[in-house]
Amino acid sequence: MERVYQSYEQMFSDAEIDAVYIANINPQHYPMAKLALEHGKHVLVEKPFVLNANQAREIYSIANANNLFAMEALWSRFLDHWLQLPGLVEKHLGKIISVEADFSVEISHVKRLTELELGGGALLDLGVYPLSLVQMLLGKADSIKATGEILNGVDKNLKVDFSFAGGAKAVITSGFDSDGPVTANIIGENGSISIESRFYEQAKIEVMANGSVVYEFSPNHLGRGMQQQFLGFEAVVEAGRLEAENFTQRDSLDVMEMMDDIRNQLGVVYPGE
Repeated sequence: MERVYQSYEQMFSDAEIDAVYIANINPQHYPMAKLALEHGKHVLVEKPFVLNANQAREIYSIANANNLFAMEALWSRFLDHWLQLPGLVEKHLGKIISVEADFSVEISHVKRLTELELGGGALLDLGVYPLSLVQMLLGKADSIKATGEILNGVDKNLKVDFSFAGGAKAVITSGFDSDGPVTANIIGENGSISIESRFYEQAKIEVMANGSVVYEFSPNHLGRGMQQQFLGFEAVVEAGRLEAENFTQRDSLDVMEMMDDIRNQLGVVYPGE
């Protein structure tokens, strides 16, 4: 049944709506998610979840207090090749030594990326993908060193070096001003995993050990595979849980806290922060 609402307030007040997908521009994620939760709706919020970690903590606090499910729509974390990575690392790589990932693409004509008041910048829109991959594999970094170029108050490109407890290192690069490889590589004590371009989509993974390929996999979801996150979201709601096992609140908070650190180093501050 098609319905027309005169306001978000009216829509979120509809008792027949159980959950909402929030895909507004970045600065609107937090107020829209908060409003929906306050009206008793589960929320799936497009990446970046919100603008900063403080906003994320408040959204999760409201959701948990009302027994509602709030999740960041980082769709890559529900694709088959990403879901396989932890097990492949454990089986073939052992301890991770380093992770490298890039998401750079020349889309400087897209206004929402270049304008500070629109929550622009490469990190929140593009860099969140390689950063989320690094977090999935290694958790939250012990130290972060970020460099980049600023345009109109936002980061147009960046390079971030991470160090982790136990000695692992990671490097991510991202930018909206040039085309990069958009690949990812994981090196371990006993082997390596390469993810072809575009690593955040339906990309082929190849596992190397003892000088030879020991495993290959190419996901085959319908379309780009974005439906996987919706199916995962629906399953969590139906089970009455507050988190997805493969993508927890702590996972998103780790990423948000690291993005806050990176933006602080680059000097990117959004209106109202």
